[in-house]
Amino acid sequence: MRGIILPGDGEAYVKEWDWEEQAVGPNEVRIQIGAAALCRSDMSLYYGDPLVGGEDSGEVVPGHEPAGTINEIGENVDHLEVGDRVAIDCFVGCGHCEYCLDGEDMLCDDVEILGFDRHGGDAEELITPASTCHKMPDEMSMATGSVSTDAIGNLYSTCKQIGLSASDTVGVVGLGPMGLSGVLNADAFGSDVVVFELVDERREKGLELGGDYAIDPSEEDPQKEVDAITDGEGLDKVIECSGAVPGIEMALDVVGRHGTVAQLGETHDSEVPVRPSDHLIHKKVDYVGSWYFDKHEWPEIADFIVNKIGNDRAEEIISHKYPLEEEEVQEGFRKFDNRETQKVLFTP
Repeated sequence: MRGIILPGDGEAYVKEWDWEEQAVGPNEVRIQIGAAALCRSDMSLYYGDPLVGGEDSGEVVPGHEPAGTINEIGENVDHLEVGDRVAIDCFVGCGHCEYCLDGEDMLCDDVEILGFDRHGGDAEELITPASTCHKMPDEMSMATGSVSTDAIGNLYSTCKQIGLSASDTVGVVGLGPMGLSGVLNADAFGSDVVVFELVDERREKGLELGGDYAIDPSEEDPQKEVDAITDGEGLDKVIECSGAVPGIEMALDVVGRHGTVAQLGETHDSEVPVRPSDHLIHKKVDYVGSWYFDKHEWPEIADFIVNKIGNDRAEEIISHKYPLEEEEVQEGFRKFDNRETQKVLFTP
């Protein structure tokens, strides 16, 4: 079974893994991968410092954003069938704690994460618990399926969490794949969308996908521009996807009174300049963390992608596709690492 290996030295390889003949256990399925998307968190494995999980780089196949077709069903699986096309979420919880029972496996104390704790989808096949599989509508392509969970589904849940509505003006900070997913969702929610991005091509893409205003924080005064857009009221909501200290500070600066800032961009930087009085207290701002979606949200996510965003528009956050061949895989990781791409897909 061919799959990607990331030894942690800034290189990516394709190898034959010795788990090819692994049996499908109870409550599991085997999936023929159709597409698997590369995520910025995968780069922590690429450089040998895993962001999450308990395994060292190179011990498991990466890839926590796959989609594919079920080709084998294990015992006790009665809600899926061979031939079902599924998008796969990456969290495998214990199944019985309060968080798992609420569909929030990501909060489980014993959670395992595909591509970090156990083999992920950057391979020809994947064996995974049936609980991670979400049936895809016929109108949803494999490519869209691969970006429908960690990216678009995640941002859909964020928009719901912050109560986004058509009456809101929302900012999206950082237009990597997550930020562009935020733009797609916010536009489909009917909001006016202000995008903040340093890279010209990404700002232009943000406007193409539904942004109404674009601000380059390196060339323009974000506060002044936002004041002009909102008549000095500030933004109703801000979705922070950059994880960069300046981006986080800017998000907290430009949100208005009674506004909400949702933090998705991850950082371990201890110098994040949150000023409680200025940023939160005196504006009565809600500052919330958002991570993935609850499993029970999938049917509405799938319906929203197909009927509100559109499959073709969803695929617009994908810029590069590569076969599962070593030279192409290496190029995909290099370009993604250098921020020369949006979403990168591997298609066995």
